[in-house]
Amino acid sequence: MPGSSPNTSVRERLLALVQLIGSMICLQFGSSLAKSLFPLFGPSGMVGLRTGFAAAALVLFFRSWNALSRRTLRLVMPYGVAIAGMNLCFYLALQRIPLGMTVAIEFTGPLFLAFIGSRRLADIGWIALTVLGLCLLLRPDTAALPDMMGVAYAVGAAICWALYIIFGKRLAGRISPGHASALGLLCSASILFLPCFVPAFGVGLHHPLLLGMAVLVALSSSALPYALEMQAMHRLSARDLGVLYSLEPVCAACAGILLLHETLSLLRMGGILCIVVASAGTVLTPRKTDPSGDLPEQL
Repeated sequence: MPGSSPNTSVRERLLALVQLIGSMICLQFGSSLAKSLFPLFGPSGMVGLRTGFAAAALVLFFRSWNALSRRTLRLVMPYGVAIAGMNLCFYLALQRIPLGMTVAIEFTGPLFLAFIGSRRLADIGWIALTVLGLCLLLRPDTAALPDMMGVAYAVGAAICWALYIIFGKRLAGRISPGHASALGLLCSASILFLPCFVPAFGVGLHHPLLLGMAVLVALSSSALPYALEMQAMHRLSARDLGVLYSLEPVCAACAGILLLHETLSLLRMGGILCIVVASAGTVLTPRKTDPSGDLPEQL
């Protein structure tokens, strides 16, 4: 940071690293907890509760009612639709396939978005490594064939994540990050309110303890990660962010194993590792057109 001492910069950098890793841990803990609530609320109900409670928390925290206007809502609505689609597809996939596999497939959305328009020869190798990782994840092993509908939902989540990044980037400079996150979730919650939130909330009234756990999912999966990531983004370079984000499939696999007692074969764990390495390689390979070595804007 300008004007700060080297020691201060190191301290702030370490704090940002802790914040970003903490965000990933919170997100995967929330996803694991959400899956344990599927028997009562179902995946669509959990999406409605997560989005609704998280939207309320962020709107109150950022006081985003001050930024509400017809023009702002028109700008934010595509972003909110992408959030709704991404979360709904993610939870529908999570119902059918392991958490680590779901996140690894979903992660290919922003990863392939980073490849679009690239002129680097090295990216051909990273694309090939990503495809290899997907082949290992989805290999037709008769003993453990993945649920293809779950895979399709995960692919849908990947597409929505790419759209989420595109629409989110369009908001840059037009709305503050806090208001964009809060109002985006508010738009998403309004889409899911009647079909997802209301039925699940009605069920939750008869099970207040589990409804409280759904609030915890909303805070740990959406509200807290958003807050931590926004703090970290002010302190870390785009390259650092990209490398750290590539750890997310690994965090998801570990959370699935530790919290949900899910198991993945060594080959499928190798597939997740291939996708992680491809992501980090995309970030770290020098760019001829970008001497700073930063990530493309969409990441």
